[in-house]
Amino acid sequence: MKYFSKTYRFSVLLALTAMFSIASATQGQSEDFRMQTSVFVGNNAEPAVSSLTMFNGTTIYDFIENESEFGEITVFDVKRGRFVLLDPQRKVKTTLTKDFLIQFLDQVLSQTSSTALTNYVQPKLQHEINLSTKTVRVTSDHLTYQATGIAPKYDSAIQRYRHFADWVARLNSTRIGNLPPYSRFELNRLMAKQKLMPKSIKRTLMLDEVGLRKQIVRSEHTINWQLTNTDRKRMSKTGDQMAIFKEVSADEFWQLKTQSAQNNK
Repeated sequence: MKYFSKTYRFSVLLALTAMFSIASATQGQSEDFRMQTSVFVGNNAEPAVSSLTMFNGTTIYDFIENESEFGEITVFDVKRGRFVLLDPQRKVKTTLTKDFLIQFLDQVLSQTSSTALTNYVQPKLQHEINLSTKTVRVTSDHLTYQATGIAPKYDSAIQRYRHFADWVARLNSTRIGNLPPYSRFELNRLMAKQKLMPKSIKRTLMLDEVGLRKQIVRSEHTINWQLTNTDRKRMSKTGDQMAIFKEVSADEFWQLKTQSAQNNK
C-alpha cells in the first residue's frame, strides 16, 4: 500500500476545495439574469416609466431608465437586509432596512380605521389560475391583479424574483400615493407556486363604489437569462457611487427628489 505525506494530502485537499469553489461561483454567476420592465398607464402607448433590474447573486440592482444618465438606482442587498436608494444627479443616497419597512407597515396596520383603507390593508381576496394560459388573477372588491407568466430557465429565479418583488412592494408602499402591498404579496405567492415569472401584469383599481371609474396600470416584462459585460460594468459603477455619495435621511432624499421634479416641470 502506498502512503502519501501529509503535505501532499493537504495540497490535494486545497486543490479540490478550489475546484468546488470555482464551480459554485460559476454556477451562481450563470444563473444571474436581467429583467426589463415597461409600465403603461391607461391606454397610453408610451411607457410612463421603464426600468432594468439585474439579479447578481444576492445583490439586485434596479435602474430607472430615462433619456439622461441620472435615473434613480435602487440596490437591494439581500444578505444585509437593506435597500440603498441612489440619486446620481444630486450624488446622494439613503438606506432603508427591512426592519424599517416592517415597522412602517405595522404602523399603517395599527392606524387603519377608515373602511376605504381597510379594503387595501386587509383585503378579502379571491384567486383564479389558468394553467393552460399561465394566467394568475387575484381580485377583491376594489383591486384586481392579472398576471401572465412564463417558465423560467433557472428554478432558482422563481424565489429570487419573488423575494425581490415582495420587498420592493413594501418599499413602494412608503412612497406617497402608493397602495399597501398585501394584494401584490398574494399575486407573487401564487406566481411562485405555479413556478412562473411575470411576462405581463395588469392592475385595475376601482376609484368608486360602482366601478365606473378605474385606474389601469400594466407592466410588460422581458427577461434575458444572462448578464452582459455592459451590465457588470454598470453594477461596478454603482458600487463606486455607493461608496462616494453622501448619505442623507429618507425624508431629505425624497424632499430633494420632489424639488427636482418640480424644477423640471
